[in-house]
Amino acid sequence: MTQLVKPQPDGAVHRPAIVEHLDFAALPRQHVPRFVLSPRRIFSDVLSRGWIESAIPFLAFLVVVITILSTTDGFFSSGNLRTMAQYAPDAGIVVLALLIVVAAGGIDLSIGSNFAMTAFVALFGFHILELPVWAVLPMSVMTGAVIGTVNGTLAGLLGCGALLTTLGTMITIRGLYTLASQSQLVEISASARIDAAWDYIGFERFAGMPVGFWALVVVSIAVFFMYRQSRFGWHLLAVGGNRKAARNGGIQVKRTVFLAYIMAGALVGLAGFLYAARQNSVGSDTGIGMEFFLLTALVLGLGGFTPGRGAVVSVLIGFATIYFLNNAMINAGFRGDLVQFTQGLIILSILAIDVRFKKNLHRLVASSYLDPVKRVPEPIQGAEGLMPDQIAPKLADATILGAGEIDGPEDVILDVQGNLYCGTRDGRIVRFDAPDHLHSRTLAKIGGRPLGLAFDQEGRIVTCVAGMGLVRVSMDGTHELLSDQTGRSLISVQDDTTIRMADDLDIAPDGMIYFTDATKRYDMENWAMDLLEGRPNGRLLSYDPRSGRTRTVCDNLVFPNGVCLAHDRRHLLVASTWECSILAFDLQDLAAGPRVLVSGLPGYPDNINRASDGGYWLALAGMRNPVIDLAMKHPNVRRRMTRRVPPTNWLFGNLNIGGVLKLDSAGSIVDAFWDRPDGPLYMITSMREHKGALYLGGVTNNKIGRLDLPDVDNGWTGPDSYWGQK
Repeated sequence: MTQLVKPQPDGAVHRPAIVEHLDFAALPRQHVPRFVLSPRRIFSDVLSRGWIESAIPFLAFLVVVITILSTTDGFFSSGNLRTMAQYAPDAGIVVLALLIVVAAGGIDLSIGSNFAMTAFVALFGFHILELPVWAVLPMSVMTGAVIGTVNGTLAGLLGCGALLTTLGTMITIRGLYTLASQSQLVEISASARIDAAWDYIGFERFAGMPVGFWALVVVSIAVFFMYRQSRFGWHLLAVGGNRKAARNGGIQVKRTVFLAYIMAGALVGLAGFLYAARQNSVGSDTGIGMEFFLLTALVLGLGGFTPGRGAVVSVLIGFATIYFLNNAMINAGFRGDLVQFTQGLIILSILAIDVRFKKNLHRLVASSYLDPVKRVPEPIQGAEGLMPDQIAPKLADATILGAGEIDGPEDVILDVQGNLYCGTRDGRIVRFDAPDHLHSRTLAKIGGRPLGLAFDQEGRIVTCVAGMGLVRVSMDGTHELLSDQTGRSLISVQDDTTIRMADDLDIAPDGMIYFTDATKRYDMENWAMDLLEGRPNGRLLSYDPRSGRTRTVCDNLVFPNGVCLAHDRRHLLVASTWECSILAFDLQDLAAGPRVLVSGLPGYPDNINRASDGGYWLALAGMRNPVIDLAMKHPNVRRRMTRRVPPTNWLFGNLNIGGVLKLDSAGSIVDAFWDRPDGPLYMITSMREHKGALYLGGVTNNKIGRLDLPDVDNGWTGPDSYWGQK
């Protein structure tokens, strides 16, 4: 360790700037597995995928296809498939329109009447008004959108019941259609108008398939990506899943439902146009029963009437199942009433099996998801004479700040002026004004669960938010999401691009932000389950503000938690909570992986931060005990415990007793700070040194502690240590 003293132009002298030289090469290497493979994990991950809920409808589709293949000759011949592909697209587009409404929590019984009316309008525009085809198409689509507007106004904006609203429009539109078609049907039938574009859409093929088939493909892809990639699609699913939560989240629920009905009506108009071009006529029975046929297909594909799901592929599978079954039975010569009766029995059987499957799916996932592994903790070392029962409780002298004003300040941080900041359980960043920190105010409401905090060079707060990612907060209260995804693992059944539990961070001199995703398998609500599993589920990430790119620096770490840039600015320290160790990364050679700076800690390390003397402060969120260390060696014991014992009685580490360790530059423990067993600072997850005092936060506390430190640099601040005095 070397002290540098820089003379100033005015003759003043800076406070000693401590530069640490970490002997990185002398540290033992930490084994990090390249892949984490487990049959139990693969099985549970497959069951957790969203598409697994469509397993029963897909199996039903396969059974129908196999049955038809074994009983009907030529049903799946190329000619018959092309014929079905010519007649199926309009109904397929309408079922997707119905999905849009149902996903938003509504229903539309008027789609059959709407379909008939838009087909009539297309024929009227083509044969009676003799409009060009390019004008007939928007005319039909607009007619459907107008009917959707009526439904959306009543069911969405005015809040009328969707069932009664669309039942009323179904009857009304059907009556209008009957009157209009009867008055114009003779003229339409007698029309001799011929148009190449009209005939091409109705009868010709493109790339071997009917034009209507390609229209269905385009609509299916558009609706699929709407739910996956567009904000409006996410709003639809949020409204359908939980309207109250969506409203509280800032989504305009009525407007979203209104637009869903308009979009659905427009798609019905497109389907009506395709039908009119193919049939070139309409009848009194056009569209009758379509709503019930397509509702059946929708329910079969979704496994029930399920709002909040945009399962396009599943719905199309359900539609194909009903369509194939209906055509096969009719082609076999069965009577229409027998076909409907048989379809009803088959569908009821499929739905009964599907409901049973989904009812037990979560139990199957729960019983297999936890995948414990044997872990042998390092023996406690380096803390002799410093354990809670061996020294005086120094934290008992701490001053309590903000008692009852905050909930869960997982991390605390101070700016150069001495203002104190922390995150809270309800998603706020709270500021306590210097110098006495008696007055608090909300700096920003960001949602999520703010955890680790750091100042960038411009004095803005960058915070890790569990469930959201990396967020930057300016001093005027505005905030922006920097990153919520990283690259997907090469071997991963589940898509692990989402950052589930961004935990702590630090910022390098070049502005690069290094932060941890503590666990890829568990959320903030059940993060302690990661301890029972004991597997390397976490990762160290980096975010480059210049490119906006997030990448995985090191995967498969055991609950990586606190992050701290070493004093020499060349190495990065990362706390591995369940391994009770501190890892060190060389920023010049991150691909080489971590080495072990400290091992055998007496507790579970959380945040780690710089100290003014060139060492480090380390928070212990909980203490180890022999029972937990023994249980970690026996994964079957932990697995049986989660199956047979209520969660309230599970064996966890003691996370209600913690403290702070003082480490020197080499990682040796030189001091320890504990509270009394009945003291107010019973859990410590973070601490910051600032101008001679130590400020302490805890993820389960409702207060912040302040402890005056003897024999330290009373002018030292964290921001100055990182960015220098301005």
